[in-house]
Amino acid sequence: MPTAAAAPTAGAARPQDAPAARRRIPLLDVARALAIIGVVLMNATTVVMAAEHAGDAASSTLASVVDGGLNLLLSGKARALLMVLLGAGAVLAWRSARDRGGRPAVVMVRRYVVLGLLFGLPHLAVFSGDILTHYALTALALAPLLPLLLAGSRARPLVAAAVLFALAPVAEIVLDLGVWTMQVAPLPQTLAFFCVGVWLARRPELDPRAATDVPTRLPAVFIWTGVAAQVLGMAALYVRDLLFPLELDADGVPVNLTADGMIDVPAGSQMMVSLSETFSGLGGALFFLGLAWWLLRRDRTAARLLQGLAPLGRITLTVYLASTAVFLLTMKPFEAEVPLLAQYGIVTTFLGVALLFAYLWQRAFRVGPAEWVWRSLTHLRAVPFRRVHRP
Repeated sequence: MPTAAAAPTAGAARPQDAPAARRRIPLLDVARALAIIGVVLMNATTVVMAAEHAGDAASSTLASVVDGGLNLLLSGKARALLMVLLGAGAVLAWRSARDRGGRPAVVMVRRYVVLGLLFGLPHLAVFSGDILTHYALTALALAPLLPLLLAGSRARPLVAAAVLFALAPVAEIVLDLGVWTMQVAPLPQTLAFFCVGVWLARRPELDPRAATDVPTRLPAVFIWTGVAAQVLGMAALYVRDLLFPLELDADGVPVNLTADGMIDVPAGSQMMVSLSETFSGLGGALFFLGLAWWLLRRDRTAARLLQGLAPLGRITLTVYLASTAVFLLTMKPFEAEVPLLAQYGIVTTFLGVALLFAYLWQRAFRVGPAEWVWRSLTHLRAVPFRRVHRP
């Protein structure tokens, strides 16, 4: 969730000042901002049920269009983008620890144990849709694999991702760990997205030690590959409906119900849904990443607008936790009473305030408040917090 790169912030040593100096990568900051905006928008109606979803209010045409459009645009895709960026961030943090002469594997394990125990589990206790605990578990699974993924062919992480994506539908059906199923069963799929991020971090275009941008065609490739993958995701659902049609009785009630009244979904149908989610999520992540990358390189006006989001991308952990707190405080007492449009109004206001806060905060501080606690506990010392403004 937080700023993944361990590179110096703006105003630190420039690449020409020292051979090993690192620069911030604007694309990653902007992409993290886009991802957290999408995640927070999707969480707004998950943390607290809207009146329309509870059946206590009829949905207006405008509410249906807004809700349906946002879900089509962001559902599953914002999280997938975040997973890819976390994989890339894990590589940057690994390299930073290694270059400082530390033990990167130990630092990485400590980093994600802190994330899971200090932030993930408490957040999971108040919001069942928490993603921090699951991401921490996935990153801990990634830690012993990183030396292998960072060695050899640059395509190795993509091969690992393909294998994990193929295993994901089976794991989601086979694994049954009670209350922990939702945290553990999706691990292969999430780990696959992390591997895509590892591949991305190995690209020379995203080397923080490079003094200038490296020419690349990847943005356009990402855009078109993302579109194609999302089409495949929709096609998988269509095939699912053909192979496993929902059978209804004369009253329109599903005939294949379990003892507790739930629809008995065949394993094959579940696997097709998982496959669709993989294609759709990966396609969305690549599309948004490629589009942001292309605009940052090609369109000056769009680049300035996107770069204005970068401060938000540096405090994503703080924003994520704060969003849940705000939604619980403002809407939870009125569960099933707040209309959809009002919920989206609250989340839009929150994001506007968060962006202003991020802009003002980064002028005085190096990292966000939650990010500072996370980094300090990871490195077992208080890391620099305030910026030093030289005259």
